[in-house]
Amino acid sequence: MKKIISLIAIATFFISCSKQNNANFNIHGKITGLKKGTIFLEKLDLNGSQVLDSVYIDDAQEVFSFSENIKEADMFAISLDKSLTRRILFFGEPGTIDIETDLNKFISKAKITGSKQQDLLMEHDSYTKEIQFQNLDLIKEKFEAQKNGELDKVDDINNKYNHNLKRIYLFSANYAINNSSNVIAAYIAVTRMDNAAPKLKKQIYDALTPEVKESKYGLLLKEELDARL
Repeated sequence: MKKIISLIAIATFFISCSKQNNANFNIHGKITGLKKGTIFLEKLDLNGSQVLDSVYIDDAQEVFSFSENIKEADMFAISLDKSLTRRILFFGEPGTIDIETDLNKFISKAKITGSKQQDLLMEHDSYTKEIQFQNLDLIKEKFEAQKNGELDKVDDINNKYNHNLKRIYLFSANYAINNSSNVIAAYIAVTRMDNAAPKLKKQIYDALTPEVKESKYGLLLKEELDARL
């Protein structure tokens, strides 16, 4: 029995070493205040996620690392004990990415560096989130207006809401076209423009470089356009 356990340990060691030697995607992280817990690295798809690796920390060192081999830039997440309230999403790409956060403010305090695609996505989202917050306020106003029977006000709120959506889609389209040589352009078209007109998305696709068109999200965008146009 001891021999079997030893062989398993040796095999695991060599697999781990081989994985690190072939890695082109490295994550170094620190969670201030973490004493123990399991940190998971996940790769995200539109319909779910796949756990790539995990590490258990029980020595209060607060640091962790992952090494993987990936084909292209994509959306990933690190989570603590697989909790959705302690899950940081980020766009990873070949290279080294540093993630620092705090145990008590796991998402809001997260600082991610080392990924150009992540930087571009954060720049895009920082603008669109302001308008999305405005639309959340409009939804509350609409609910109150409907409750009070203020139909004229409801129509006015609907017009403002739709105007904000157009602002978001036009900004996203221009942003994607201006960054057409980056995978994030196709990602924005696929994930941030759900109800945008197909013709607007077609403009983004036509502007993409050949490499981005052949990426995961470039192919997804083409598939969507083929089905809608």
